Amino acid sequence: MSHERGEAHASTPWLGPWLGIAMTVVLLAVALAGPALLATDPLSPDLAAASQSPSGTWLFGTDELGRSVLARTVAGARLSLGAALAATVATAVLGTGVGLLSAELGGLGERALLAICDTVYACPSLLLVMLVTELFDGGIWMVVVGLVLTRWPAFARLCHPVARAALQQPDAEASRLLGFGRSYRLRRHAWPAVRSTVVSIAALQFAGALLSIAALGFLGVGLLPPQPEWGAMIAEALPYMGDQPAMLAAPAVGIFLATWSATLVGEAYADRSASS
Repeated sequence: MSHERGEAHASTPWLGPWLGIAMTVVLLAVALAGPALLATDPLSPDLAAASQSPSGTWLFGTDELGRSVLARTVAGARLSLGAALAATVATAVLGTGVGLLSAELGGLGERALLAICDTVYACPSLLLVMLVTELFDGGIWMVVVGLVLTRWPAFARLCHPVARAALQQPDAEASRLLGFGRSYRLRRHAWPAVRSTVVSIAALQFAGALLSIAALGFLGVGLLPPQPEWGAMIAEALPYMGDQPAMLAAPAVGIFLATWSATLVGEAYADRSASS
């Protein structure tokens, strides 16, 4: 009996990743195909239909300019999720590369890279992103660049000790003594050791990047109106929250589901890697 309870307990955590994967697939489908399936233009105002409550015609109602809240939420998914995904991938590549290279270099090169990592890590990331975006007068993609420049140390710091330990193993030392180059050693010995760590961190970093983009959008940073973005939509809906809560609820639910699904997948993958 106790054995059966143990097996049930062991399988329960994997409900999380399947739920996270399912929500991720749905959200990506909405972001990619949703705007094409909706006949309503999310950018065109229609003052005759302004401030409509949810109904059969307007599923989530309309905003103060008569734009469909549903169409804007779906269109905002492509921008918010796409920017968060681009920032996460670029951050993972940069941070993992720095972590692997510092482990391989050793000595002064290692200390210099880790010092840069610690310096960037100590800076307030959102403030730096706002500074980069405003200095270069950029849109949402300058926000992505700012996120990459401020969030890569998380990958570097976590990958460095794992890669260093892997490169000190006998097979990695044998590769060095046989004359194999750094790229081979990093690809053959260091990367397999950090791969699971990178995947789990990336899933969690995606959630953080999405929240950062939404927070900056709420503040009006990096946006090119009237392009919808979930954080900016929440800011636009605040004055009408009492009369039309659906205006705020739709983008807020999108942010919640996206961050929740990414967190479920990242935590489950981390637990699986640790148990194996």
